[in-house]
Amino acid sequence: MAEKVDVRITKTKERLRRALLDLLRTKSISDISVSEICKNGNVNRNTFYCHYDSVADLLSEVEGSFLEELSASIKISGETVESVSDLVYLILRIARANNDLCSLLFSENGDKKFLANILTFALPSAVENWSEELGISRRDSEMLYYFISGGAVRVIEQWVASGFLENEKMIADKLNSMILGAQSAVAHQ
Repeated sequence: MAEKVDVRITKTKERLRRALLDLLRTKSISDISVSEICKNGNVNRNTFYCHYDSVADLLSEVEGSFLEELSASIKISGETVESVSDLVYLILRIARANNDLCSLLFSENGDKKFLANILTFALPSAVENWSEELGISRRDSEMLYYFISGGAVRVIEQWVASGFLENEKMIADKLNSMILGAQSAVAHQ
């Protein structure tokens, strides 16, 4: 039998999430206090600590919800993520669909590691594929992946900061060209 969800808890957590996201519009995550979140969300500090250990814990839950949506989107759409470029395109589409949230999570005020952590999902398969297909060592494959994903993170951050100006397919195609160029350069050493 499914576990019953207390509506009061759900509403309280939603108020805390909204309060955090509102504060992220003007402040860095490291400058946001539990007191500010509670005041902004009209929630008692003791109530906050019933659900979260810290501001970072609350942010982690918000990010986790986004990752769950990303994962669910992959399953629902039936798309297979076989390359970094597939993953980037999917992330861009979901980022545009959740532009308010992503504008905050990927901003200067958000968690600097969050976007990079999303891209690490593809690391094992990328390293394995590149080692086999390009005939390069696992270490070179790892370095290539970190080089590519680091650049992709900055491109995505800038795309989000620009207000999603360009079409996500165009950005994904450009990143794909850069990825192929980097692969070629490493394979021909």
